Amino acid sequence: DTVAPAPTDTTSTAYVFGGLVLKLSGAWKDEQSDEKSVFHEHWARTDDAFYAGLGFVMSGKDTSFIEYLSIHGDENGVYYSARIPSQNDGSSVDFALTSAAGDSMVFENKEHDFPQRIVYAWQSDDTWKVRVSGPSKSGTRTDSYHFQRAGGSPDQD
Repeated sequence: DTVAPAPTDTTSTAYVFGGLVLKLSGAWKDEQSDEKSVFHEHWARTDDAFYAGLGFVMSGKDTSFIEYLSIHGDENGVYYSARIPSQNDGSSVDFALTSAAGDSMVFENKEHDFPQRIVYAWQSDDTWKVRVSGPSKSGTRTDSYHFQRAGGSPDQD
């Protein structure tokens, strides 16, 4: 008889930070179909269990939106945090990692208005597909982004 290996704890800090989050390092952009807005995310590893990010939208030469991001882990789990200075009294909103399977990470916070779910899915062509979703007045709202590397090499130290 052979013994099956124990399942991988895909929500562990080591699994997430050892692979998936490492791929986020660097600068990313998504040029929307209207060609007026460009979404950006910049991620940098600050230590073994903390990545700092900055998300912003450029409309022409103007910054129309900015958010401060992080992915961090502790003994309680892995979290994606977003802080938009003009929302939630300037406080961060945490989303707990609920799944990290294959090349995808799912973060959720059912108590938040929008979004309640954030999915990062790594694509084989060195891009990220990101979906944010949650309730809206007309049902469920989903915003999708397709981030491509914005130049420069990733910071994988």
